Amino acid sequence: MTGTERILKKYGLTRETVTQYIDAITRSNQTQAAEELNVSRDTINRYKKQFSKMDAQERLHLISSLTQEKLLSEK
Repeated sequence: MTGTERILKKYGLTRETVTQYIDAITRSNQTQAAEELNVSRDTINRYKKQFSKMDAQERLHLISSLTQEKLLSEK
């Protein structure tokens, strides 16, 4: 199990939604992110709370690894 998978499992998050969440939340507010991802604001709030529970290293790992995966898949 990779570090990314371990962190996702620890916090009950899915790879696809976290990747979309990171992308959307950096460009818009929570309401707009929820609309873009086609999820409720409660889901966005749950992800935000899970991110706040992570230590800085876990948060940075997820953001950097999933953003890199997304960028590489777009090429």
